[in-house]
Amino acid sequence: MNKVQFRLNIILFFIITVLFFISISAFDPFISSYAKDLGISPAVIGSVMGVTGLASMFFRFPLGVFSDMLNKRRLIIQVGLLITIIGWIIAFIEPNATTLYLAKFLDGITGATWVLYTVMFASYFGVHNSAKAVAFLTLADYIGALVGSVIGGIVANSYGYSYSFLVAVIAASIAFVLTFFLKEKKVTVKREKDDIKRIVKEQITDKNLWLLSLLAIITLMASFGMRVTFTPLVARDLGADAIALSWLSNTFLIAGGIAAALCGGFFYKKLGLVNTAIAGAFLQSVVAIVTPFAPNLPLLFCLQALSGIAFALNFTVLMSLSIMDIPEHKQSTRMGFFQSVFSFGMFFGPVLMGILTEAFSRSFSFIIIGILSAISGILIKLFIRTKANESFPNVRDQVS
Repeated sequence: MNKVQFRLNIILFFIITVLFFISISAFDPFISSYAKDLGISPAVIGSVMGVTGLASMFFRFPLGVFSDMLNKRRLIIQVGLLITIIGWIIAFIEPNATTLYLAKFLDGITGATWVLYTVMFASYFGVHNSAKAVAFLTLADYIGALVGSVIGGIVANSYGYSYSFLVAVIAASIAFVLTFFLKEKKVTVKREKDDIKRIVKEQITDKNLWLLSLLAIITLMASFGMRVTFTPLVARDLGADAIALSWLSNTFLIAGGIAAALCGGFFYKKLGLVNTAIAGAFLQSVVAIVTPFAPNLPLLFCLQALSGIAFALNFTVLMSLSIMDIPEHKQSTRMGFFQSVFSFGMFFGPVLMGILTEAFSRSFSFIIIGILSAISGILIKLFIRTKANESFPNVRDQVS
């Protein structure tokens, strides 16, 4: 692949990834409010929002292994896009608790293919630049979610919450067509069945990977429990309409996107990978504890911006560390395992907050998330070590 083809492929892949994130997030700012309007209880709302993580938890690792076996990442990405198209068409035609649950579950399967996006994109840059590639592609997450939220907000405000589902359908359809123009880099390593089993066992028994996954679980619990599910309900109580809910989500995404974009060129160099993650974890802790007590929308928006920065600093580091200096033929399996485990946080965060809200109060559920975030910061400080040079990209971080 020459330089022109390489650049075109990178641009096309980035656009497809943006559309992918639009397709799995355009409706997120409105789902909990829409479900509440349908008369669904907080615990069930938490389950509906969390089932995406449950599906991802079960599918990400198998998809990673399957991808490493077949070396056909593009095909699996295409199937994932078709799945989300089907799910949201069903939810749009017959909106109720069951179809929302089904659509979010299928959305989780599509989201599980994110492991293939990250690994396939990183393969264009080589093993030693994988962390930088992941940090760059993470920006597509924020752009896609931001664009999806803006368009979804306009559509929802004009026609109703359920019409935001069609934004996802259209984005996924465009991405599906564009994937046929994408060049896939082939991995030259020949894999035997015994080799695949060895790689799988190697990842499952890797204590370093388990620790990174645990830290990511807590990070995703905060993001999906707060931003996606219960922070919009706080905003609703403060008088937010569909447009305000959309921009509440956008505030998180804009701040987080800027922070993610600055990770490779600024935060990693100034703070190092580990200190960047620690700063994110403790900032998230403070934001979580303060959020339910926000007296007005302007302050809530400020807290949401800080939450976006916190998430970007923490999660981008964990993603980068998970495949840093890992051979290409092992990356899909490793990233698949990492994302499968951390997907539990996507499921358990909303569910836990829903249960705590019904049993105690919404404020109490936010405080618990804040405590867990602080614990994750302590764990990062205690168990993640760096060698002589902490700065990026020469860093060689090791989990000990």
